[in-house]
Amino acid sequence: SYRTAYMKTHWPAAFLCARLAERGGFHHPAVYMAEAGRLGLSVRPPHVNRSRRRFSLSWEGEQGILWMGLGQVRDLRLASIQAILEERRVKPFADLRDLVGRVALHSKEMTHLVQCGALDGLGTSRAAILAEADEIRQAGSGLQMTFDFARPRVTPEPAAQRLAWERQLLGQPVSVHPMELVADRRLDALPLRQLPSEPGLDVTVAAIRLPGWAGGKGFFLSDGDIFIMARSGKEQPLPRPWKPLLVRGRWLADGWGTFWLGVDGMSEIQEGN
Repeated sequence: SYRTAYMKTHWPAAFLCARLAERGGFHHPAVYMAEAGRLGLSVRPPHVNRSRRRFSLSWEGEQGILWMGLGQVRDLRLASIQAILEERRVKPFADLRDLVGRVALHSKEMTHLVQCGALDGLGTSRAAILAEADEIRQAGSGLQMTFDFARPRVTPEPAAQRLAWERQLLGQPVSVHPMELVADRRLDALPLRQLPSEPGLDVTVAAIRLPGWAGGKGFFLSDGDIFIMARSGKEQPLPRPWKPLLVRGRWLADGWGTFWLGVDGMSEIQEGN
C-alpha cells in the first residue's frame, strides 16, 4: 500500500497508465480515468497514430495524455492491431484511404475504428470519414477516388452520437461526458467542487454514477470536473451508470477525515426536459 501511494504521489501519470493498461484494480477503469482527469491528465480514445495495444502515456509539453489502447476497440482483431502498429512505424497514417490501403481491415473493423474516434483529426468529422468508408466499400478499394465536388456535404455527428458509439465500442464514453448533453438542464444544481463549502446543508447536485462498486452502499458521482463518494440508504437502488442525475443530499464527514454525499433522493434528467 505504501509503495502504491508513493508511486501515485510522485508519478501519477505513469501510475494511472499502468493501472489502466492492466484494466484497473479494485475499481472500475472509469474511476481511474476520472481520477486522471481530476489530476489534470487528458484521457483520449484509441487512435491509429498514437495508441498501442493497451493504454499508453505520451506528453505534449507539460500535459500528460493517456491514450486508450487499440485492444479495447470492439471486434478489432489482434492481427489488425499488429498490422496497424507495424505500418505506423514506417510512417503515420494520413487518412482513412491510406489506412485501408496499408492494413487489410474487415468492413466492421473499419467502421468501428472510425466511430470510436481512432481516426479523429484525419478527416473533418467521424460522420464524414464514415461516409468515405461507404465510398470505399462500394468501390471495393480505397484506391478508387471520388471527386470532391461529387461528394455530398456531411453534417458532423452530434456529441450524443459520439457518446453512444464510444459506449458501444469502448465500453464507456471517453471524448464526451454525459453531463455535457444536459448542460442547459442542470437547473440550480451545485457543482461537486463546491460541496465542501456547504457542510451538512441540503443540496442538489447534477452528476452521473461511474460504474463499479465502491463498497457497501457507496458509489462514485462525476460531473465531468471532479468525482466524489456518495452513499444512499439501503432502500435506494443504485442508479444506472452514465445517466445524468439530479441528486439531493448533504455533504457529510466522519472523524477519520472521510467525506461523502449522503443521498436522500435521486432522479434521472430526461433529455428534452
